[in-house]
Amino acid sequence: MSATQSIAMRPTTEPNCARAEPIWVFESNIGKEISRGAAAIARKCRGADSGELAGLTGSNYAIPTRDVEDNLLPWDTIKKHVQDLITTAKAEGEQRFALVPNALKKSDSEHQKFADLFYNVPSNVELTGRMLESLGRMKSVRIIFLDANISVDQSERRRVLDQYFSANEGLWNAEYIEIISFGSALSIVANDKYASSRGYRHKIMNVDPTLYGQYSAQTRELLSVARATKLVCLNDPTGTTTGSMVGALQLATGAGLQIDELLIQ
Repeated sequence: MSATQSIAMRPTTEPNCARAEPIWVFESNIGKEISRGAAAIARKCRGADSGELAGLTGSNYAIPTRDVEDNLLPWDTIKKHVQDLITTAKAEGEQRFALVPNALKKSDSEHQKFADLFYNVPSNVELTGRMLESLGRMKSVRIIFLDANISVDQSERRRVLDQYFSANEGLWNAEYIEIISFGSALSIVANDKYASSRGYRHKIMNVDPTLYGQYSAQTRELLSVARATKLVCLNDPTGTTTGSMVGALQLATGAGLQIDELLIQ
């Protein structure tokens, strides 16, 4: 096995396969079938019923937040659905629940308002990194590197990243910095080397391919965005933007992650 394959396949400190899968908590639309994003993966891989738009469905929990036209529901209505989740989670104290992000965009104030609804969730409900940050409970900075073209000169990639972190580390005042990888083996190896060189943690997102099948890559991306607080897009002017890059950026935007763009010459 090559070094690239070895790092790419290395188990994380909290491998998904080592623990029972949590119940996914995703946002749903009233009056609209489950058809995209986290909800679609929940239906295709985790037993969600396309007609069940609220509460437990398969190994998932749907929180209605939008109407059939994708407009946010009244906040009092959303709050009631969140309270229903909290009641369910307290009753199922041994079961883990994990929120996964929605690709539909919210304003900064809407993200904060949504996070505030989860202020008193029990400990068996895992919030997203961005929500924890909004609630002042995040002690780390968790960053996704999104490479436009991993074949770029690696010394230039390191130089640009060094400049970025040198400018921001002091401002973040974080207990630790974590790099999150979910993409190609080459990206994972590059990220591993970079994290090691700066003493950062490196989280490689893995999922059970027997559960997620052809949706494994999409699920890794989704769970990476759920964990992260920031996304750094490493752009190469000679590269071509791929559909997967567009999808990752849309999901990160919907999740409210801070997105920084670095240009690699």
